[in-house]
Amino acid sequence: MLQRGRFLSFAVALLLPLAGPGPAAAADQPAWQEWVLKIEVTRSDGKKELGSGVLVAPERLLTNCHVVRNAREIKVSSAQASWLASTQSGDTFRDLCLLRLPGHPGKPAPIADPGQTQVGHPVQAVGYSGGTFTVTQGHIKGLFTCACDGGRVIQTSARFDPGASGGGLFNDKGELVGILTFKSRSGGIFHFAIPIGWMKQLPALPASDIPDQGPFWENPSRNSGYFLTACDLSAKKKWQELARLALEWVREDPFNPQAWMASGRGNLGLGRVREAIGDFQKVLELDPTHGEALWELQKLELELGEPLTGH
Repeated sequence: MLQRGRFLSFAVALLLPLAGPGPAAAADQPAWQEWVLKIEVTRSDGKKELGSGVLVAPERLLTNCHVVRNAREIKVSSAQASWLASTQSGDTFRDLCLLRLPGHPGKPAPIADPGQTQVGHPVQAVGYSGGTFTVTQGHIKGLFTCACDGGRVIQTSARFDPGASGGGLFNDKGELVGILTFKSRSGGIFHFAIPIGWMKQLPALPASDIPDQGPFWENPSRNSGYFLTACDLSAKKKWQELARLALEWVREDPFNPQAWMASGRGNLGLGRVREAIGDFQKVLELDPTHGEALWELQKLELELGEPLTGH
């Protein structure tokens, strides 16, 4: 895997691009295997990397730009055949590239309405972890806004490993909701997918060389840096630092349920239960569908023996 020297220190600790080898378990889902294909890239320096891609239109494959960065040759394969692909267009900041796949006979994956994706929904991560087709189950743990239009970055507990980058995150209806992209070194619930809504602008982009610009998660902006840092601190159980960051976050963006969720996790980790309850209740006030906040309050209801959710 390639890493850039300009990563911020917390980003180095938190984020791993997922083009590369790694262990994985096999799964057998014929429909997903038609939609999610393996990508083998030969870099301009001769190095080879693995990734994944999702068929989103006839002869068009969507993947992460970091998967095909500096590619001399892009080979796409299924269990039955292989094809040579080329880059049609891409947005490297959003880390989405659209590939041409001449001769591929398959039908594209069904795509979900981005506005229907909610925290708590069950999902499946589908990709070629370590080059092996893999499906893992999980839930959406968070939805985060960054400096991009067209949907929110998805945090999921559905595990995926190097080689799955560019694969698909599917809802329980079998619809594509996101593109698997990066994960925390600590694993667990800290896996992230790019929302499928971000692909809408790709056909309008010029079919020229893709600029070598780092994706948003490699160089966090003020808008994206809060959630990336908060996830890193939560994964490391650095509750004091998380609580301080969340305090700044809610001051900057008081109507963001994920800012209050981070505050709740920080306060709960510090044993400040009443403050955490208020934070989780604020999350539900802003987003009544937020399954994670509801789950935290339900657990606290059992511990404290008092109603907290109003249900």
